[in-house]
Amino acid sequence: MYTILEESVSELKLSNFRTFRWRSSNYSSNTLTETFWSIRSNFRMHTFVEYLKMKAILGNPSMLEMRMLYDAPGVLSDNLFIDALRAQQSGVQLNILLQRLAKAQQWLQRRPWSLNLLYTYTNVVAYEIVELRKTIRKVKKYSGYVRNPSAVGTKKGRKPSSTNPETVEWNSYVDIDWYEFLTVGKFSGPSLEIALPEETEISRNGFKH
Repeated sequence: MYTILEESVSELKLSNFRTFRWRSSNYSSNTLTETFWSIRSNFRMHTFVEYLKMKAILGNPSMLEMRMLYDAPGVLSDNLFIDALRAQQSGVQLNILLQRLAKAQQWLQRRPWSLNLLYTYTNVVAYEIVELRKTIRKVKKYSGYVRNPSAVGTKKGRKPSSTNPETVEWNSYVDIDWYEFLTVGKFSGPSLEIALPEETEISRNGFKH
């Protein structure tokens, strides 16, 4: 049994579409239910999520869209996006934030965002979003009874696997403080400081809509 909690439909009419789902963090106290998002869109999941990320920074997303975006796979682990949201909320001017964000996206070999790109996506991306709650059937408890000993499996003793709690896996990857870069315009550390060239002051109206 399914219950619709919330739903939203884009202004663009949806014809051919793909369907994708992921879990919702809107849990119920009833352990016999699960909540998830069901999305239909004419674009692939990666492009759809990228559009919502861009809309979160440059546009005016609804509360439902933001909740769904935060629940989407990999979004909360995207440090650049999360730090861009933090920088936006801290009051960094949009044009300056876009310049710094575009530079960071180029370094990460991502497509730079812009108001023009957001406008293009808004005019082509169609979607239907539904938050659903599903009733889960009760699972029969295991009684422990077996018909014959062979059903239990092999009788050969197995050495328990052990892990060394002292073992640490090292790698050369270092987290970058994107928030510092997006708000101040430079990276700094104990023996490193990289700053961008002087940034151009462009008013918000300077971008084409």
